[in-house]
Amino acid sequence: MSESSMKYLSSHQLRVLDRRATQKFGIPAILLMENAGRAVAEEVLRFRPRPSRVLIFAGRGNNGGDGLVAARHLAVRGVSCAVIYFGPPATAGSALQFRILGKMKVPLLLWSALPARRRKALLARCEVIVDAIFGLGVSRDVEEPYRAAIEAINRSRKPVVSVDIPSGLDADTGRVMGVAVRAARTVTFVAPKLGFRKPSARAATGKVIVADISVLGCRVRLRKKV
Repeated sequence: MSESSMKYLSSHQLRVLDRRATQKFGIPAILLMENAGRAVAEEVLRFRPRPSRVLIFAGRGNNGGDGLVAARHLAVRGVSCAVIYFGPPATAGSALQFRILGKMKVPLLLWSALPARRRKALLARCEVIVDAIFGLGVSRDVEEPYRAAIEAINRSRKPVVSVDIPSGLDADTGRVMGVAVRAARTVTFVAPKLGFRKPSARAATGKVIVADISVLGCRVRLRKKV
């Protein structure tokens, strides 16, 4: 689905849709995460049909959980994956995905425990990076350890597929919150974010792909105020 054919929505509107999907329509949050992660994995394979190594950066929240699902789907398809994470998953969905990857023996590497040389080597060897550090919730400048990770991703000059929104970009204003991932492609869910219209956001998002994760049918009677 092309970005131009969709209405831009604010982070508030998107959260309303998520709640409506789970509370009114009974769609489990874990199903939305599964759909999101699968969409990301499929886009990675369209972007690089036969990647030998993919490195996933996963934050602690549901955006990180989407990235973990993507790692599972890629691994099942024979892609060598490793996950860099930043601490114990903070949501039930991401914790479940983390446990599954552990049982699958997908390498789960804690950023703070990786020596600088190992970080550099992992980035040098991978073909594609999946950015699943932050989602819609960035409201202040990115702090450590995330800032160093985003800077390392950008220095690597490897193609990046961002999950929903490039980490460090404000979803509503398109402002870079100190530092932001510069993605080649952004797989965004439900609709393009309001901030994507801003010229400042284009360098971060790259090509925007809108993925339907089973929330679209719930888009009714949204407030116009953003």
